[in-house]
Amino acid sequence: MGRRSLPDERTGKKIAPSTREPNGAIFMLRCAELGLSDEALRGMSMGMVFDMITERGNDGYEYPTKATQDDIYKFFGKG
Repeated sequence: MGRRSLPDERTGKKIAPSTREPNGAIFMLRCAELGLSDEALRGMSMGMVFDMITERGNDGYEYPTKATQDDIYKFFGKG
């Protein structure tokens, strides 16, 4: 059975499964792609770097609506 692409629930784009196992070299490659220096990495956890990678992947997503300040107040029960 071959590899199958799965649809992303938010965007509908097909996402191919990765064939690479996570390792230190790939992690460092992703850090270099983000432009993170050794000094910057000293103050960061791996989770923070993975969050940055995820956010970079979301940069091109067009959100259908944006919250207003009133929406935020209502969410936190202040409006």
